[in-house]
Amino acid sequence: MKAIIIEDNLLVADNLKTVLKRHEVEVLNIYDTAEEAIEKFSNKADLYFIDIRLSGKKTGIDVAKFLAKAKIPFVFVTANNEISTVKSAAQTNPFGYITKPYKESDIVALLEMFKLNHSKVIEVKTNLGKKRIKLVDVLYFEADGSYTKTVLLNEVFKERATLSEVESRHGSLFTRVHRSYLVNKHKIEHYNSNELYINGNAIPIGRNFKESYLDEL
Repeated sequence: MKAIIIEDNLLVADNLKTVLKRHEVEVLNIYDTAEEAIEKFSNKADLYFIDIRLSGKKTGIDVAKFLAKAKIPFVFVTANNEISTVKSAAQTNPFGYITKPYKESDIVALLEMFKLNHSKVIEVKTNLGKKRIKLVDVLYFEADGSYTKTVLLNEVFKERATLSEVESRHGSLFTRVHRSYLVNKHKIEHYNSNELYINGNAIPIGRNFKESYLDEL
């Protein structure tokens, strides 16, 4: 599991990083301003930990709104408990809200809830019957007429469903980049303005999806 911390108190950020590392969470980066976090946004993180009050003009809520559009889960870790602020934070639909000073057990409980929530298993049809696979292992979904292909590292399955139907079920982990492709955001290796690569496969970025997709990266 990978995380990014947005916190302008170095001691708090270092302590949170230590706690996360102790529980097998890799911290990719620590940012102390909302501006820097947005500018250097990475969809490689599974979860963001955000303080609300930050150095700079923007707040953690601004980052949360940005992440919500990118469909990246986040948690507020803050000492700010003003009713108006809490209500504004809640409107961004965070995965959780941890109040400082926090206990390590608070972080552990949240991580366990997150893992449970994101260990979703789906069923696919095979010649031998139904098979259960982890959603996080799917590289991408590809439209194929009235069917949709579910593409894994070494396997491909098909189901009778439109890509839009699949997107409505699994959209939080995936992003639509083309009318025929719904890709796992955490499997993207590199990209340019016209295509992205997953497991060495080039996937086109459709003109109608280009602006919204590139805004997420």
